[in-house]
Amino acid sequence: MILATSMAPSADENALFSPWSLTPVLSPEEEQELQEYKSGNISLPLCPYFAAQIIDKRQISRLSQVLSLKYAFSDGMKHLKRVRAHRPHLDILLRPVTAEEKINLSKDRATNYAVNSAVFSSENIVTVGDTTRVPLLTQIFKEDPIDLTGLGEPFVVSVPLRAARNCKEQQVWAGIWPSTYHAKPKTVNLEEASRGGGVSDEEKLRIGSYMCRAVEAAQRNQDRGGKGMGAVVVDRESGNVLAVGTDQTGEKGGPLLHACMVAIDMVARQQGGGAYACLVGLETEQQPKKHSLTKKDGEQKKVEKESHKRTKENSGQCTGELPYLCTGYEVYVTHEPCIMCSMALLHSRVSCVYYGCCSPGGALGTFYRLHCHPGLNHKFLVFRGVMEKECQALVSGAEV
Repeated sequence: MILATSMAPSADENALFSPWSLTPVLSPEEEQELQEYKSGNISLPLCPYFAAQIIDKRQISRLSQVLSLKYAFSDGMKHLKRVRAHRPHLDILLRPVTAEEKINLSKDRATNYAVNSAVFSSENIVTVGDTTRVPLLTQIFKEDPIDLTGLGEPFVVSVPLRAARNCKEQQVWAGIWPSTYHAKPKTVNLEEASRGGGVSDEEKLRIGSYMCRAVEAAQRNQDRGGKGMGAVVVDRESGNVLAVGTDQTGEKGGPLLHACMVAIDMVARQQGGGAYACLVGLETEQQPKKHSLTKKDGEQKKVEKESHKRTKENSGQCTGELPYLCTGYEVYVTHEPCIMCSMALLHSRVSCVYYGCCSPGGALGTFYRLHCHPGLNHKFLVFRGVMEKECQALVSGAEV
């Protein structure tokens, strides 16, 4: 069984402080969002809606209920608020403008209607004038009449087609039409990433120290004639190194024994599992010298373990003492994992993968971005570029 190493591992100071940058591997949508955030050029996906002034505020509740029932917002538009305060009056959204109505709203087809050219007045309203024909309220609701009491003249307004993805977008959205905004956990802090940062020096040192373990293991593997690829599994909460694996496809003869597969199997062995009998005895060979634990360290470790267990149980993540395989663990790997290893990492429920350099067939950024696939039942973060120079100096190859 592998004995976990307490706290952050020792590492070569020169390697830790060699220049490298941490780059998040994002989905195409997140990359576009980050670029827009950096440039400040926020795109405005808009769609036209019929709206009207509210001339009798006593009718607001009734109108809101009727319109919400008969013209409910679609799933993609539920971020919109039905009513906005537009001094000195209130406006209310009625229903979407249909494609046919978009055409009929303009006398001159060459103007292409303001909504499509993204040219709006300062109040974001296409006003009734020589180039725009807005139907009467009775015509707007001809197919499904409602009590129009309390409504003024209708107009066309362009509203955000989707919810804002970040605070900066929400500021832009708010100037168009009131909408709700729910901040979601992101792969990268957009504000910090836009300034070229994202991690503190302390965190960078921590990440580099674990990657140094993977590089050292890969170097030993390379010295023995292996492919020179290493992987390390870390329990972020306790700081323990749980497994150190290297590519064994040549030494053990198994085509599936890439570095990540070996490291995952080592973790499984600690939990009473393990699929590859040929890896028995590899733990002692792969693991660097263990640090002895003092009595104080042992007591602290026990406290952390119990705290971790209670946290998992209270959150419903697990009901036993051990998580499912690598749930919540970090993986540090010298080269970008292939599709097989990436799927193994996903099914092991890792929380984050850090890798040094890209691989031609890599599945976490180069050839594919498996962790971003919307159909998967588990998501994890991916960062590249950790000690990239040292990783590239190892034997290159597409398999990890």
